[in-house]
Amino acid sequence: MKVALVHYHLEPGGVTRVLENTIQSWKDSGKGPDQWVILSGRPYTGKILDQVRVVEGLDYATLTDSIDPNTLRLRMEDVARNALGQLPDLWHVHNHSLGKNPGLTQAIAQLAKEEHPMLLQPHDFAEDGRSENFLNLGKSHEVAYPTGGQIHYAALNQRDQSFLQYVLKDHPSSVHLLANAVPCDTPPDLVQTTTPSSGIPDNLYLYPVRAVRRKNLGELALLSASHPEIHFANSLGPTNPSFQTTYDEWKSFGKSLGLSLTYGLGEQLNISFPELVRQAASIINVSVAEGFGLGFLEPWSFGKSLCGRNIPDITSDFTQLGVNLENLYSNLWVERSLLDGDYLREKIKAALVNIYRQYQVTLPADSFKRAYTAICQDEGIDFGCLDEVMQKTIIQKVKTSQQLASTLREQAELNILTRAKILNNQSSVSENFSASVYGSRVRQIYQEIIESTQTTCGFADGQRMLEQFLLPERLNLLRA
Repeated sequence: MKVALVHYHLEPGGVTRVLENTIQSWKDSGKGPDQWVILSGRPYTGKILDQVRVVEGLDYATLTDSIDPNTLRLRMEDVARNALGQLPDLWHVHNHSLGKNPGLTQAIAQLAKEEHPMLLQPHDFAEDGRSENFLNLGKSHEVAYPTGGQIHYAALNQRDQSFLQYVLKDHPSSVHLLANAVPCDTPPDLVQTTTPSSGIPDNLYLYPVRAVRRKNLGELALLSASHPEIHFANSLGPTNPSFQTTYDEWKSFGKSLGLSLTYGLGEQLNISFPELVRQAASIINVSVAEGFGLGFLEPWSFGKSLCGRNIPDITSDFTQLGVNLENLYSNLWVERSLLDGDYLREKIKAALVNIYRQYQVTLPADSFKRAYTAICQDEGIDFGCLDEVMQKTIIQKVKTSQQLASTLREQAELNILTRAKILNNQSSVSENFSASVYGSRVRQIYQEIIESTQTTCGFADGQRMLEQFLLPERLNLLRA
């Protein structure tokens, strides 16, 4: 079997890491395809991947500057043929429908029409709070979900799998569950004390993420205000210029209240990331949205406890496989009386109007009631659903109220788990999410596709995917 793997680029990050884990597992096990080539819009600067070929026009592009789809398809075929000695037996394409290059979306549609066997693996969706990506697809969205007996899909989690199955209902394409691999290079000891010269704060609860809005940085400040004995920190600042101002404002806000909190700690210390993780007392998560949810698995592979916010529609897959996340909270409720009710209602209404306008969809008549009910229950508001202005208002009040702080401490339960519980989760991650398990699973899916009955290509209605994501009750003001 000869396979062409396709992605816009091979810069360090999520999809590149997935590709690296895949290739490494094939090399280690000897159970990969007979031959493979990786097509990218940019050169690869890492050390793990080989057989990489750059295809001009495959990189990120807008509607106005994207390549002609037919030209891109021919280039991809030519490059793959030169590398493999023939056209691939199967195309494995990552994030073709994300809206990062409408030319690629249509080029894949052309390959699908030619009835090439393919595995399409969306890691993220343009329909999921990425309106700019969605609009960048333009008419390409009409062919974003090709279908046929020889065209299969891979989903990172059961939520995405169910959404894809809804879109592809009454079509012949299969949808496989394919969770990402988690590196299991476990350090020998679970607890290390901080060395005096490291500069790492005592009792550090580390949030090992780069700063983006959905990572909910305000919740770190809230927890710091209610847990003064803990030092909270995220690891890296933003790379997106549009978030820099907000990030700087959070840094200034934390300092103004004297919080035991550091944003971008990893950039301020001359130590490696693994060392920073090892010397943390615990890992914490406060993100409100994830694609795969690596942050719920990776701490255990480092032998570290995890606490903080859960995202059940992402992590249910993990818990079914024995990863115990019962100590995490799904909501962090604060009193509704802490906010101006009229201001909150206006914010929700404006956000709904804006989001539905961006996606060019009519706003449902009962949208406000559905969104408000999801964010507010009884006399409480889920802090992680609020925007930065309202979050800061609440944090300032919590900082001066022992009663409010005590209520949050009871909800959050930021305790370090026992060694036995950490080891149990570590074992579950190693058993179910290792690179070798992932590589074998990919190879198995490839074989199923090759053995599938070929049918004429059709296209599922992409609006059905938008229906799954664009729901008022999924509104979060940090993503609006």
